[in-house]
Amino acid sequence: MKEITTVWIQSNKEAYRADVKNSIYEEEYAKKYISDIAFDTEKAKLQPFEFSVDISTMEATAQGNAGRCWIVAGLNLLREHIVKGLRKSTPQSANFQLSLGYLCFWDKLEKANCFLEKAIQYRNESYNKREVYSWFQYAVTDGGFWTNFKELVKKYGIVPAEIMPETFQSSNTEEMNNCLNYYLRKISAEIRKVALEGQNIENIVEIKEQALKKIFTFLCRCYGCPPDVFTYTFEDEKQKKQYTPKDFYNDFAGEFLNQFVNIISLPYEKLPFGEICVLTDVFQVVGGQEEQFLNLPLYELKEKCIKQLKDGIPVVCMADDDKMCMEELQLWDDNSFDYVDVTGFDFEMSRKDYFQLKAGIASHSMMLTGVHLGEDGMPERWKVENSYGTDGLHKGYYICSDSWFEKYMISAVISKKYILEISRKKQQNKHLFNIWDIM
Repeated sequence: MKEITTVWIQSNKEAYRADVKNSIYEEEYAKKYISDIAFDTEKAKLQPFEFSVDISTMEATAQGNAGRCWIVAGLNLLREHIVKGLRKSTPQSANFQLSLGYLCFWDKLEKANCFLEKAIQYRNESYNKREVYSWFQYAVTDGGFWTNFKELVKKYGIVPAEIMPETFQSSNTEEMNNCLNYYLRKISAEIRKVALEGQNIENIVEIKEQALKKIFTFLCRCYGCPPDVFTYTFEDEKQKKQYTPKDFYNDFAGEFLNQFVNIISLPYEKLPFGEICVLTDVFQVVGGQEEQFLNLPLYELKEKCIKQLKDGIPVVCMADDDKMCMEELQLWDDNSFDYVDVTGFDFEMSRKDYFQLKAGIASHSMMLTGVHLGEDGMPERWKVENSYGTDGLHKGYYICSDSWFEKYMISAVISKKYILEISRKKQQNKHLFNIWDIM
């Protein structure tokens, strides 16, 4: 390898000092974030909060200090469907909320169960095996994907927000997760130890079952104990009705979630376009459907998003959200930032290289609720219901330029009626990929 020499250093110092622009930027770097220096207000004005297709939706929801954006986005889609079906304009239905804590409780319990099952499955495997290392490195997190959301709702139902309201722990999950993961790793170590000693599987399963009971108690302390039944009424109904969480979902949403397919757009060699790909070694509701996506070219994903929005159905989506973002203006737009001049770096690369080389990851779920189409019918910008909070210029709704969409959008949840052209034969083909391929 070639070393850095004193001659090289001196040459570059002289070149740096000779350029006046460097001293100007050095002063700005000393006072501001690089993103603020690179931001161009005039270019941002080219992305107005106006959309030719604009679905009327309810107030945005805040996810708090918890990485549960995927549950927020899924529940936001559900509540829009529920209120639309009720056809009411009462204040309650106009700001109807579903409980985040309720579904997050079951998510954490299912993840703990899945983690311990994996600990048993891998009990005799080396820590150096990639799958084993990945499970123990990340352990239980707040994050998740569409299929897992759907399976949680199908198994446990939903409840209105006031039936199981937010707690401090549900909105601030770092310490809860740390405690849970410390214990899960400790139990996993115990499982590996007794397996090494040659104890039978019944003893190992008993260790897992006793641990899961303690985890259930801990989660109840954090979230509250989920209700078996509850009484609820919308404002203009005369009589209250008693529901179980599953009854509530079935009565107001029925088969709604089953009509959707999660589409991903990743140009990887092992993920052919037009076919199903399955995400392996990822948290799931044990016994439920595996996490799968239909991989399509980005232009097809965009076309289907537009069709769905035109039909008045919002689109749950996932993106690498922390790039080219001006939170004060609630704007995602790569053209509003001039990093080339400010940093000297040109960041342009293909989508394939960007995601395969880990320049970006699938990090955030949100919901498209509108799009602005130009005279040629092509999208220019998108309206996004985000979950960062209800404050800000557009009360939690963001503008997303189409060029930003092209670079950083990864997946979208689309109704099956928009993908009928995909042949049954192709859908039967399944290609495996790993969680570290997108995270």
